Amino acid sequence: MDKEVKQLKKSLVIAIAGILFLIIVATGTTYAWFTLSGMASTNVTPTGGTISQGDAVLLISNSASGPFDKTCDLVFTGNPETLKPLSTANLENFYKSTAQNEDGISILYTGVDNVNQNALHGTVYLQCQNAPCSVYFNPSALNLGSDVQTLAAMRLGLKITSHAGTETLIFRLDDLGAVQNAQSKRTVPTASTVVSSISASGQAAYVNDPAQNLSGYMAQPGADESMFRAGTTPLILLNTDEVATVEYWLYLEGCDDECYNVVQSRTSEITLAFAGVTADEE
Repeated sequence: MDKEVKQLKKSLVIAIAGILFLIIVATGTTYAWFTLSGMASTNVTPTGGTISQGDAVLLISNSASGPFDKTCDLVFTGNPETLKPLSTANLENFYKSTAQNEDGISILYTGVDNVNQNALHGTVYLQCQNAPCSVYFNPSALNLGSDVQTLAAMRLGLKITSHAGTETLIFRLDDLGAVQNAQSKRTVPTASTVVSSISASGQAAYVNDPAQNLSGYMAQPGADESMFRAGTTPLILLNTDEVATVEYWLYLEGCDDECYNVVQSRTSEITLAFAGVTADEE
C-alpha cells in the first residue's frame, strides 16, 4: 500500500511539474504585432522617380503589361490588418515562434503556410523608358513610417527579376529613424540571427541576419528635386524599355531584439519609392 501511495505521489508531482512548465511557457511568450494605418491606396502609393536626362523616365505599374506612370496603387496579396512576427533568411521560407521559455527565449517554431495573413506582400513593375538606367530607392519619397520601435523591428524584402536574373535583398529600416531609442529584449539565443529552418519537432536552426542597411541603395539628390545622382549600389540595372518585376514583403522580423510586446498596435503609412539614374548622371 505504501508503495502504491508513493508511486501515486510521484506521478502527481510529475503531472504538476508538467502543468507548471506549460504555464511558464504560456506566460513567458511575447506576442508582438503591428497595426497598419490607412490600408486604402491614399497612403500606400509607390512613386517612380523622374530621370533628368532628356526624355528618359522611370515609371511604375502594378501590372506587367501596364499602364506605366509616375505612381500606382499598391495591391496587396492577402491585405492583412496587422503584421505578426515572422522570421526568414531568404523570403522563401517563413517561420513563427510557438513557445518560449521562462526567460522569453523562443524554443519552438512552426512554418508559416500563408505569409500574406501576417505580412504585406505584393508586386510592382518598373520600366525605364527611352534609355537604360540604374534604379535606387528614392530617399525623398520612400516612407515606411516614423515610429522608431516599428522601424527597428521591421524588414523590407525585395525579390527583383530583370534580364540579369533574380536577386533577393532584405533590408533593415534603421536608416529611416532614430532607432537607438527603441526598446529591446532578446527573444532568441544569439543576437543578429534569424531562423533558416526548423526540425520536425520545431527546433530552429539560426543563421546570421542577412538584412542590409538601406542607405547604400539610396539615390543621391541632384540639381533639383526631380533629378538624382548614383548611389553606392543600384537595386537593378535596366535596359531601355525593359520591365523589371519587384516582389516585396514588409514584415516584422520576430528574431530582432526590438520585436517584442512594445511594438504591438503601432501604426504606419507606407510609400515605396524608386529613382532612376542614367549613365550620364553616374
